[in-house]
Amino acid sequence: MKIGVDARPLTYQLTGIGVYLKHLLDEIQKIDDKNDYYLISNGPIDYDPVNQGWKKIAGTLKRKLLSTFWMQLNVPLIAAKLNFDLFWSPRHHLPLFLSPGIRTVVTVHDVVNRLYPGTMALSNLLVERLLMKLSLKRSDAIITDSRSTAADIKREFGVSANKIDTIHLGTPVFQKKPKFLPEKNIDMPSRYFLFVGTLDPRKNFERLFKAFELLSPLSQGLHLVIVGGEGWKNKDFFRMVKTHPLKAHIHMTGYLPRDELASCYQDAICLMFPSLYEGFGLPILEAMSCGTPVITSNVSSMTEVAGNAALLVNPYDTGAISDAMNRLLRDERLRESLINKGFKRATEFSWKKCADETLRVINAVGER
Repeated sequence: MKIGVDARPLTYQLTGIGVYLKHLLDEIQKIDDKNDYYLISNGPIDYDPVNQGWKKIAGTLKRKLLSTFWMQLNVPLIAAKLNFDLFWSPRHHLPLFLSPGIRTVVTVHDVVNRLYPGTMALSNLLVERLLMKLSLKRSDAIITDSRSTAADIKREFGVSANKIDTIHLGTPVFQKKPKFLPEKNIDMPSRYFLFVGTLDPRKNFERLFKAFELLSPLSQGLHLVIVGGEGWKNKDFFRMVKTHPLKAHIHMTGYLPRDELASCYQDAICLMFPSLYEGFGLPILEAMSCGTPVITSNVSSMTEVAGNAALLVNPYDTGAISDAMNRLLRDERLRESLINKGFKRATEFSWKKCADETLRVINAVGER
């Protein structure tokens, strides 16, 4: 088959969906010697296939905000010219004007636009609202990262369970880097709680900051390190950091490349991930694989990913979040138990398995 792939997540800073796509393509290249893949994006694609049957088709439009229009207008023409058999979008939306003869698979990572629309930038919300429903209807198969997201799709869009396959992500492997981060000119503090993720309202920063305050961090020499790109709807977040009485103990690194994250995880007291909603929660597995305990929410997919290897808290209960942080500070046996359980849990999520199951869906759709 000739398979087109929306490769836009590999054009920009590598975050959640980009990490998913990169690791998945790496594994698919190892196991699929029958299909030809065409990676398509509006701008330069930061990925170098090793298989001869893989090609990159990159436009010259670098503006992320216009990438959706570029894909909707250009991909149907590219697909017709190259005679694609199937198109796979790993990021929620399909080119809606593809020829009816082209089979389609779409991966949906979350349904934030339905459940937490107020946490999204207006432009992103409008695109998600406009294209997701139509893409789900147009698709021949839907892949989700978690059973939680699959249930959300069935409930919110009325999609049949027979059309959805849940395929868990794998756990990235890191190489430890120096504690000092020269590119950011940041010397990491010695005792810190860590957050990793894009800065947006869904990440629950207001309660995280209040929980941190309850620990009396000044007297204990505690810090909070926040790693992540700027995201959206974050004016309140930056105002909160700027005016916070503990701002000297709150450190923001901005976005960090993947190979610089390991030491941030490994030297942290724990990962703080009390999100209000996640479609998967990849930082949970990243932290566990680095031997870092995890505190995360007891809602949506986070319980599914963490299992019994993390402290689960009500993300709306500031006191519960702070109590969990204090437990990890005081109880070394609990900390060691979570580290050991985390290592084991991280090994249960495999990119090889993710690739095998994704390829099974793609081939099944292509053979219809």
